[in-house]
Amino acid sequence: MGGRPFGLVINLNYKDNNGNSFQDAVFNQTVTITEREDGLDGETIFMYVFLSGLGLLVAVGLHQLLESRKRRRPAPKVEMGTSSHNDVDMSWIPQETLNQISKLDFSVCIY
Repeated sequence: MGGRPFGLVINLNYKDNNGNSFQDAVFNQTVTITEREDGLDGETIFMYVFLSGLGLLVAVGLHQLLESRKRRRPAPKVEMGTSSHNDVDMSWIPQETLNQISKLDFSVCIY
């Protein structure tokens, strides 16, 4: 990999015994900075982490999609109650309550 050129200027600021300030360019040249090519750089590592996270996200999304299509929810069960009064065990109800129930006219009641 080729190097990158930079302009490097080193200035020297100093004062003499009388207090006068001076500035002198000690070094003024173009230098070339080369990067080491061994090892991994940060951009490559970030790219691999990003792509693996994106792949994992796609895999989870596909799994959810396939599972939702495979599993169909059954229709909710509706409680129908007892189909006839013969199915009901009335032995635990007190006799006074049973007498009151038998006297009621259920055709008038609105639920």
